[in-house]
Amino acid sequence: MTPPKKSKSLQDILKQRSQSTFVGREEQIALFRQNMARSPELRDYFIFNVWGQGGVGKSTLLRQFRKLAEDAQFATALTSDVETSVPEALGRLADQLDQQGHKLNQFSERYKVYRQKKQELESDPDAPQGFSAFMRKAIAKASLGAAKQIPGSGAVTPFLDEDAISSQAGEWASYVAKRIGNKDEVRLVQEPIETLTPLFLQDLCKLAEQKNLLLIFDVYERTSPFLDGWFGELLEGLPGDLPANLMLAIAGRDELDKNRWADWEGAIARLPLNPFTEEEATQFLTRKGITNPQVINVILRLSGCLPLLVATLAAESPNDPAQIGDPSGTAVERFLKWVDDPKRRQLALDAALPRTLNRDVIAVLQGEDTADELFAWLRTMPFVEERSDGWAYHDIARSQMLRHKRRTSPQSWADLHGKLADYYDNLRTSLRLDEKHQWKDDTWQTYSLHILYHRLCQAPQRQLPLALNEFLAALKETRKFAQRWAENILDAGKNTDCAEVLRWGEQLVEGLTAYDDKCYETTVELFTALLNDSSITIQWQPIALSWRGQTYRLMKRYEAALQDFDREIELDPKDAWAIARRGITYGLMKRDQGALADFDQAIELDSNKDWGYYDRALAYQALNQPDRAKADLDHAIQLAQQEYDENPEDHRNSFNLALYHLAAGTNQQSWRFYRDALNRGAPLSSIQTAVRDLEDFLCLFPGHEWAAKAKTTLEKRLET
Repeated sequence: MTPPKKSKSLQDILKQRSQSTFVGREEQIALFRQNMARSPELRDYFIFNVWGQGGVGKSTLLRQFRKLAEDAQFATALTSDVETSVPEALGRLADQLDQQGHKLNQFSERYKVYRQKKQELESDPDAPQGFSAFMRKAIAKASLGAAKQIPGSGAVTPFLDEDAISSQAGEWASYVAKRIGNKDEVRLVQEPIETLTPLFLQDLCKLAEQKNLLLIFDVYERTSPFLDGWFGELLEGLPGDLPANLMLAIAGRDELDKNRWADWEGAIARLPLNPFTEEEATQFLTRKGITNPQVINVILRLSGCLPLLVATLAAESPNDPAQIGDPSGTAVERFLKWVDDPKRRQLALDAALPRTLNRDVIAVLQGEDTADELFAWLRTMPFVEERSDGWAYHDIARSQMLRHKRRTSPQSWADLHGKLADYYDNLRTSLRLDEKHQWKDDTWQTYSLHILYHRLCQAPQRQLPLALNEFLAALKETRKFAQRWAENILDAGKNTDCAEVLRWGEQLVEGLTAYDDKCYETTVELFTALLNDSSITIQWQPIALSWRGQTYRLMKRYEAALQDFDREIELDPKDAWAIARRGITYGLMKRDQGALADFDQAIELDSNKDWGYYDRALAYQALNQPDRAKADLDHAIQLAQQEYDENPEDHRNSFNLALYHLAAGTNQQSWRFYRDALNRGAPLSSIQTAVRDLEDFLCLFPGHEWAAKAKTTLEKRLET
């Protein structure tokens, strides 16, 4: 007997209607549908890589893939950049599968415990200093197989081998073991990826006995830093088997790296997306009820057939030529004409100015009274997307609205940027950080970059001199922050259309990037331009001289380097680091007595800096005074070890400590600290500096095998 046909639900009707309005991408959809319909053994592809510029419709195509899979009775789940670690991404996937009636029991139970324990530890006022930050960084950077077991203890700590369990890392491990007690839960907290991934796969394989599976990873350009390595080990089978009837869809602005994914190339369908054809865009508009040829022609011209802009311009269903106005106008003007509420029209334009949106930012722009209602409305717009740090306009939509706002209302542009700068300045002041700690505080840095950007947008010519001086101030404190500072000047230059700000932004970014790429002439040009600029004050000229002198030294243009270091020391005779750098240059020139004199002076000015003793030790070695060299190296190691005990996350110090042990001949200890810095996720800039230090060392001691081996290891890490 044939069972009665089940009537459609409202969800079924809405899903079918949404699917019927989807247009374009026929080739990609056909490929996905054909592949999905085959049995796993006969499928050509298991990974669909969708990539293309912002606004081209990647997320929309992924949603269509998901609908097709669900219609074919697949179990599906999606994650994006809202999640910031592998455990969070797995938790999001598990939650969505659970909502469909497919509970991943083992994983979900342990993941719940993990989140609870992690929250307890991070909120514990008695936790060791730096523990919460360490946990966040550890989880974000972890990969399978990265952690090691502590011999004889049963406790574990992430990213460190046995040699690296010391000092504060050991304190953290002991704290976790004592605070939690249960050995399994200790391992869960400290090795969440290694613990949770196998459980996730086991549950997934059980589900796969009843269902085909599609897992989707969107906005991969933001999640690849923590997902790429995990995927590599996942596909190699390290944590366990993957079900044969699993398909993956991964979308981002860039296609998957062909070198990193080379072993699975035959299973990847690479689907680059371009803007709609005119036929596809017209079909989309027709299905939205827009049939007037004049309206369609204007939308095609203004949008460039980019799906995001086509959807934006169609949002209010214009179908009257009178609504279009001058066809040479911008897409923004057309969109604003189709929003009836004047407050919403104004907000749609003004909210493009901040780079991150939340309710409080909307209150700055529009006032407290209407902030809640307007923010709720704005989040429904097709060009607004949620990100890990709030909400933001899609890049393409934002760029058009910024140009429109700046051209049509320059005074309002300046006033609003001023308000936003004041808002972030107040937030930064409320942190109440002293000068010593503010430069390394992530929140302080974020607020400072917002202030920089909005001040430059408010008054580009007036603020540029201050921005350049503060770039050098940032460079004195932390290279990574200076890089972000330069990128923000470049961003402001693009959005203000100010040629001078744009030129400086490009030169700052290119100059620092060139230093990493060893294109030193470009770096020299940057700092020469800064030194020749009359707005750079005497206070910050030594920083520019220092960097240019250092670059000349790396180019082996030693006389030019000495001139810059001499000038730097003339401006600041008590700059111990400048004197030491000149001493290093003397040493590379085999002028050992001059080097020794500079190192003596540097140590006299600052006897607490370990690098001064290391540099002088090398001079003593060159002068064949081994006893004095040993005494200085021992002291340098002692000082650096004290710093490591207090802050093992200081990668620069860890690399220094490794170098000092190398010079002292304690090669195993040296190797331990190189590994430690790498396993703790040392940034590329720190690794590059460590490589340069080894290059200097090998110039003095060209036959040193351990130094050559360490240099090769670090360079390989830079290539990954």
